[in-house]
Amino acid sequence: DGALELYLLLETVISDYIYSRSEYWSIDIVEDGLERKSTEFDEDQVRARIQREIDGPGCLAGYRSMWHTLRCEGFMIPRSKVASILRELDPDGCEERRTHRLKRRLYINPGPNFCWHLDGYDKLKLFGFPIHGCIDGFSRKMIWLKLSRSNNNPEVILKFYLDSVREFGGCPKKVRTDYGTENGLVAAAQCWFTDDIGSHIYGTSQHNQRIEAWWSFFRRSRMTWWINFFKDLFERSICTTGDEIKMECLWFCFANIIQQDLEHVKNLWNSHYIRSSRYESVSGRPNELFFLPEIHVAENYLQPVSEIQCQHVEENHVIEEEANDYQEYFAYVMEQCDLGEPQNWRESLNLYNQLLFHFDG
Repeated sequence: DGALELYLLLETVISDYIYSRSEYWSIDIVEDGLERKSTEFDEDQVRARIQREIDGPGCLAGYRSMWHTLRCEGFMIPRSKVASILRELDPDGCEERRTHRLKRRLYINPGPNFCWHLDGYDKLKLFGFPIHGCIDGFSRKMIWLKLSRSNNNPEVILKFYLDSVREFGGCPKKVRTDYGTENGLVAAAQCWFTDDIGSHIYGTSQHNQRIEAWWSFFRRSRMTWWINFFKDLFERSICTTGDEIKMECLWFCFANIIQQDLEHVKNLWNSHYIRSSRYESVSGRPNELFFLPEIHVAENYLQPVSEIQCQHVEENHVIEEEANDYQEYFAYVMEQCDLGEPQNWRESLNLYNQLLFHFDG
């Protein structure tokens, strides 16, 4: 994951430099009597890829997000063409996205790792899929976006935090969370790492502005599709919250697919360009702002944390997840029946029906 982020960061920085010099190069090309090479792409392949994307949670993405997805996959296509194809393939979706954005208070943050904002996302919790996320206040880089069996377990949230501290070699100067008991261990670890009781800030959800704003984007761009999908399953009694077996089977079949989708959303967000506005502190790509703050005359506030410190916290507070008999049974049935891992929501739904058929049989 770190290597992918570094690759995307280098690719976007180089690309931005090339674009910034394009006007200068175009003058040289004209003077030399040469023609600018046009961008070539296979429109049929692009249409097929867009069609696959909108046949799922990607249907909520606007043309800029869709263009960025295609670009990350190697399709060099103008944004105007993507917008045109989207209007043709998904006219209703394009019309629904014509809404005004919520205006928010001005947010000021001096640099990456000055403050991380943590929060849980409960819109899929009813269906058994709690989500937890963390965003860097300055760069708006998503530090983590994780699916778990519970986003109210302090040990689960602490593990997400420690994994990121290890990845970056340190912790932020401050962490902001709401008053939930699930944040107690993170608060203690943060204050111990920094030797500063004021390095953790409790507040209401309304004051945790960065992550709350991102959840709003998250629902518009991706989660509404999943919410409607699971609502449909429950309304048709394909699954019910009171049936433990069905709920466990639902987790077994969809957890990996949803986590892959979360990683997809996180990577796209961290590599996309955030335009300047009076409501944002600085414009740029989250990965670039996070890893190269010097470009924007900002300071990295990362507080060094040793592996020994992480191990001490982990040994005393992080408990490994217990084995689940239902999950082991479903894995056994998959192996015995030679059922493949699902690659999309349709295959996950088929697997869900097959596993329940074997269980009832």
